[in-house]
Amino acid sequence: MYHYMLDSYNSFRARLEDTSLIFEILERIPYQMGIKTTMPPFVLPYFNGVIPEDCGISAFIFLEGGHFTIHTFSYRECYFVDFVSPKPFDKEELTTLITRAFPADIFTNYYIDRREHTESIFKEVDEENDFGPHVFLEINPVNKKIDMEYLFNILDHMPRQINMTPIMRPYIIKNGEGDNTTYSALTMIAESHISLHYFPKENKAYFDIFSCRFFDQSFVLPKIIEILDGDKNLDYTLISRGSKYHQLKKSRKNKIDYSHQWLQK
Repeated sequence: MYHYMLDSYNSFRARLEDTSLIFEILERIPYQMGIKTTMPPFVLPYFNGVIPEDCGISAFIFLEGGHFTIHTFSYRECYFVDFVSPKPFDKEELTTLITRAFPADIFTNYYIDRREHTESIFKEVDEENDFGPHVFLEINPVNKKIDMEYLFNILDHMPRQINMTPIMRPYIIKNGEGDNTTYSALTMIAESHISLHYFPKENKAYFDIFSCRFFDQSFVLPKIIEILDGDKNLDYTLISRGSKYHQLKKSRKNKIDYSHQWLQK
């Protein structure tokens, strides 16, 4: 499983609030890269959250055995991308296509082969400055029979079980036939997203949860493993997204000051 992540700051607010543009990018970029999609894009504006400045858009499209997500925070002038595929792809091409659509002054990207040990490239979590945690978990072997109903129930109940906030019901899709069958499941939470991709032929699943709020690892991670019925000693990877987020993010006051600068003498 190949996992690409892009964290960007000082982007254009109008683009980060453009649902049509985000829909188009989710549909067009996989096509340009020769990666098959298995659904139309799903775009969810989120402008009535608990913290007004965290408003923005969460959107995704399922790839064949993976997903492509975009989370924008328009007042903060930042956005976060995930691109997950069982097939390798050109990270430089992907970076160019995304940043051409959503230019930004500052961006960081990672490209990870999740089949290999990747700990050495990860930075330590900095809860005071960074955006939030991203947890990767490989379940091998899967101990339960997986079908669409099971995936729906898992992702429908998990957010509340780990003290996250669901903002939609889970989206589940089965793709392919026979040895090429894959199951993909994703749900959006106010904190970002939770996804699970299952490959029956290999009896292996890839799970990830991305959150804009740091959580108690000693509770959340064992709880996730318990819900997924995985080995209690299963290894996981935890990285921190959005390096220096709290130093680089914009605020509503910044936007007001900027828009009123013509009044200043």
